[in-house]
Amino acid sequence: MKEFEAYKMDYRLVDAYDQATLLDEKGLEGLCPAYSELAGEDTRYRDSILLGMGALKEVYKTFNNHTRRWIAMARLRSDRGPEFYDLFVHEAWLTASLIHPNIITIHDAGVDADGRPFFTMDLKGDSTLADRVNGPRSAGRRELLEIFMKVCDAVAYAHSRGVVHFDIKPENIQADVFGEVLVCDWGLAKVVGEMEDGENELPMALRPLNNMTLMGQIKGSPGFMAPEQVVPGSSKDHRSDIFALGCILHLILTGQPPFTGSEEEILAATRKADIVPPRTRYPDCHIPAALEAVILKATKKRQEERYQSAQALRDEISNFIGGYSTLAEKPGFLREARLFLRRHRVPATIVFLSIVALSVISLLFMQGIKHQRDRARQFESEAETVTTLYHDELERSEHERVALSRKLATSASDLKKLGIYIRPVETVREARKLVASAFALDSDSANASLQRFSLDCITLNFKDALNHPVDSSSVLADYLLLAKAFPEFDFTEENRPTIDQLTRFLDHARQINLHRQALMERIVAYDFALRSNKDACSPVIEALLDYKNGEKGVADLLYNAKESALIVRSDQEVRLSVWDEYGSNECLLRFLPFRSLKLEVAGLFYLRDLQSLQMESLDFRSCETVMINSDVDLPFLRTVYIRPDQINTQTLREAIHANERFEIVEAAAGL
Repeated sequence: MKEFEAYKMDYRLVDAYDQATLLDEKGLEGLCPAYSELAGEDTRYRDSILLGMGALKEVYKTFNNHTRRWIAMARLRSDRGPEFYDLFVHEAWLTASLIHPNIITIHDAGVDADGRPFFTMDLKGDSTLADRVNGPRSAGRRELLEIFMKVCDAVAYAHSRGVVHFDIKPENIQADVFGEVLVCDWGLAKVVGEMEDGENELPMALRPLNNMTLMGQIKGSPGFMAPEQVVPGSSKDHRSDIFALGCILHLILTGQPPFTGSEEEILAATRKADIVPPRTRYPDCHIPAALEAVILKATKKRQEERYQSAQALRDEISNFIGGYSTLAEKPGFLREARLFLRRHRVPATIVFLSIVALSVISLLFMQGIKHQRDRARQFESEAETVTTLYHDELERSEHERVALSRKLATSASDLKKLGIYIRPVETVREARKLVASAFALDSDSANASLQRFSLDCITLNFKDALNHPVDSSSVLADYLLLAKAFPEFDFTEENRPTIDQLTRFLDHARQINLHRQALMERIVAYDFALRSNKDACSPVIEALLDYKNGEKGVADLLYNAKESALIVRSDQEVRLSVWDEYGSNECLLRFLPFRSLKLEVAGLFYLRDLQSLQMESLDFRSCETVMINSDVDLPFLRTVYIRPDQINTQTLREAIHANERFEIVEAAAGL
């Protein structure tokens, strides 16, 4: 056995360590060249190249010496003074607080040697969404919709953090050919609410931002702003971004924004939010009805009628791409059935081929057994049984077919009641499709005939209505009097009556039958939805008021389109709305666009007759008696003028529901 030897320390490792750690500067550079180069850099950013300039900042392409890559640097413009410093810094902090793969990333912020604030961010590519829609790098519809969903993801995330962008437009969306999508330029964004959930996670200096970027000013990009952004002082929230997303979707599908023209024309159109349905305006684009419905819902003038979240809008596009219906299109049974078959083409084809194969096999089998004479009687008995079952099934199928036809006609009637005053043109189109389906199932359907006749009357196509009139015992038999009085009327969506023709029709209708007030309102609602210029339409509304009140000249309308003002004069009591189960229960004056309304009524006037008007100023001083008979919704009302002691101001304030508190001014009528 070898004798045990005592341990002896080896000092070679100690010597190697000392040599590595006690190197001089030159030795360290030879051992760690990259580290030495990084430690020796005094200048972090160099070689700046101006990329573009905005209202607040200049953006440069610059090289980061520390990370060895090109980045983008935003600097406050040299002609912007200290009053802009905090706005610039807040933009950097706000954007940096949003961590999302589809929102541009902020890397650094600081103050340069000239005392100007700056921040650095990802260097965007040279392709925006505008380029992908109409530029040389244009993409297909499917790819553009996928880009749109990523934009919705980014906006939904920002909204969940309490941040609203307020300047979503194609130029602010980076979309390169490799699939990267970034929402940029958050300079107009604001944090909504005070200390909302999640806001504590933001930098302390970001919280005072509140409304300082937008309050009292029109800020955004014309063509993609919501109506409330155009009117200073209006209430704005995350649904303003939903409107902009609807405009982006319109651009993706048509190649054009919904509002075009000069800046003044675009702003005027934005205030009205009067968007022509894209399938009507751009028929060559072949836009699916489902996506048109999504656009029109996202760009509603009233915020509460839009999608209430960017996620809901994103889900609609996802459903469309996946072959499912959208909520906005309000699909019927046939639409859902077609989509189901389209999603399951392979299984449906297999089932169909299986049925064919079974039919062929059954036929061959029947031919074979004919040769088996010894079983002829048995086959005869079986044939009689099958015949009986066939006739029973045929009778049951006939009943189901007639019942389904009746349900489709009833659905057309229900759709007409629900949508004729909200989306008249789309409602009539969809109702006609349901009626056509009902006739396909039962060509003798009385309900379908009734609905077809009603739709022809609403569209003033009396020529077709007289080709298939209703029975004299029908509930719509009195419509025939109107059709026979104007048999030459065969108007369509593209060919509408003149103002004089429509006025003459309403005057004659009043003399024939005074009991169809809702029909007259539906006719005017449908006609006005197809008219782009309503400034010369006051004679039609005068005739409609005459019909409602049962006599000629019940009121004079003095409409000034340039000043957006309307005066209603009457020497007697006048009613301004159709209040029944088939009427809209809204003011008939709503078809004229105006912001101020003055009432000069000698008789009794009912407050609720003003329901849902979109005006800002209301003058009661020349009204003899104002009856506050129920509450009324006047969302945009700002000022009400009354005579001293004319109306109890507290009662008036409680009866009128507006988005913001309105002012009640007491003054003499002549002032």
